[in-house]
Amino acid sequence: MSGPIDSKYDTTPLPEPEEPADGTAPEPSADNGKDLSGLVPEDKVAWDTPPSFNLDPKDVNSSGSNPPEPKPGPPSGNLRVDLASLRTGEKSMLVEAREAVAKYEEVRAHVASVKDTVFGQTAKDKADTGEGHTSLASGYKPPQEDSDNPFAPAAREFAAEMNPAMERALLQVGSALEKFGEYIALLNHSGQVYAHTDRESRFPPPPAG
Repeated sequence: MSGPIDSKYDTTPLPEPEEPADGTAPEPSADNGKDLSGLVPEDKVAWDTPPSFNLDPKDVNSSGSNPPEPKPGPPSGNLRVDLASLRTGEKSMLVEAREAVAKYEEVRAHVASVKDTVFGQTAKDKADTGEGHTSLASGYKPPQEDSDNPFAPAAREFAAEMNPAMERALLQVGSALEKFGEYIALLNHSGQVYAHTDRESRFPPPPAG
């Protein structure tokens, strides 16, 4: 087996797993043999066009309880928000999100389609038909069915570790993309809040006298 290959893309590679002192095989991971595909999210970008800032903002309170009605505070100081720049940034991030989600979905679908075979788990040796075999006269009977390739058992052991690891990686990437989508939604919500504040702004009453 060849040694590790230095990669210019990965400057901090994971260390090689330590071999047990008694020479036995390392213990399998907690995910060994598990099917974690149910944890892998299927991501998509919900907005073709972000909602207008002219819409009243919806409550983003996630506690499930109704917060008390806020009391009016003192008049604020000068407030300036460039909603055009905010919209430009939001649209730019939506473009990036669509590209990232498309790539993620491509990888997710590819992993799901090949994970049961890609490592050689189902590799077979073809049955020998016996045609032209010189030892048939001595009573040799060639196998009549395809049999496991000698590397197939090792491939299945490797897949039992690698498949859950790949699905864990997809879970992390998919979850990060979902957080990215939540951030874009909060940006849109902020724009609606600023616009709502502007519409509800009032001049203070004139001084007495």
